[in-house]
Amino acid sequence: MQAPVSRWFRLNLQIHRWTSLVATLPFLLLCLTGTVLIFREELDAALGVVPVSAAGGEARVADCLATLERSFPDERVLSVGLDPLNHPGVMLGVVAGPEETGFDHARLVYFELASGRMLGDGDTGRESSFTGVLFELHAEWFLGPVGRLLGALIGLLVLASLLSGLVIYAPYVRRIAYGFIRVGRGARLAQLDLHNFVGAMVLGWAFVVSLSGFLLGFSTIALGVWQMTDLAAIRDEYRDATPVDARHPPVPVPRVIEVATAHARPGWGVRSVLYPGMDLTTPRHYAVLLGGSTGLEARMIDAVMIDAQTGEVARDVELPGYLHAMFLSEPLHFGDYGGLPLKLLWSACNLLTLFITANGAWLFFDRRRAQRLRPGRAPEGVGDEGP
Repeated sequence: MQAPVSRWFRLNLQIHRWTSLVATLPFLLLCLTGTVLIFREELDAALGVVPVSAAGGEARVADCLATLERSFPDERVLSVGLDPLNHPGVMLGVVAGPEETGFDHARLVYFELASGRMLGDGDTGRESSFTGVLFELHAEWFLGPVGRLLGALIGLLVLASLLSGLVIYAPYVRRIAYGFIRVGRGARLAQLDLHNFVGAMVLGWAFVVSLSGFLLGFSTIALGVWQMTDLAAIRDEYRDATPVDARHPPVPVPRVIEVATAHARPGWGVRSVLYPGMDLTTPRHYAVLLGGSTGLEARMIDAVMIDAQTGEVARDVELPGYLHAMFLSEPLHFGDYGGLPLKLLWSACNLLTLFITANGAWLFFDRRRAQRLRPGRAPEGVGDEGP
């Protein structure tokens, strides 16, 4: 005789089934694109999207910038990027029209730091590459900021599915040993046992990836909130400061890098230098983003503002906790902060999640088919705690 099923159990059973069903197709697509994007840096290097350099020697940022300005005399430099972890020996210059203050219409140009020579012509950016298109699909569904919110909704559905699945798995595991597969009793029971076993195995990973994906869906909103609050307050504080020529600031970028590096935490270095007069800076100051050198610290961000007239550190920018959560969410989501072993682990978990997503959909529709063929079957939620 079956033990009575509680309302709490039935509620979680319904939540698990319907959130999983609604999220099945988009989540399958996210798993497939995510598996590829885990190796985005390696693919971009292999396809020549982001040039690589094996040349050693002292970084010649000034020479790179001189070449950039000569090559694009009618455009302004927006930022300079340095990524010694993923693209050692390469500098990224970003240029746009003289009136542009954001990156929406920017052009990317790559340079070899040791020689100052241009490696890319500025027309082949990551956004139009194979992985760039996949990333836009994965992160925005080709819908821009609205697509990011859609991704957050999918992440929320998956989180609800995971938590409700944990509730309905608890009584199951008390009766059947973890990992035990009931063979010889029909395909459904064997598939149900596999679903539960694999689901429990990747539960922690899936929770981290889903939660980080949910947070990343609000990244555009979070940045906008910061611009309207903290950054607006900083700009108001310096509203009486004399602006500098945004195209040719008095203090050059190499000097800014030296000052920011000396000011950074031990082991941290410059990742990006944003020019004055941009959406994320003030008319008088450079904004310099600093990052660590290993592990998750390499994905964390500190920010400092440097006076473009005097070259002095104007202030440390205390970024709010929600922005730090966004910065940490991306490496946790893609597993790209621990080298190749972690990327392979993330890929394996992605593939296992693909299995349980497709397997769960099969269990759902197989149950409906069985109920049509055997109308007298036990009521839903009794006898097998499966989808």
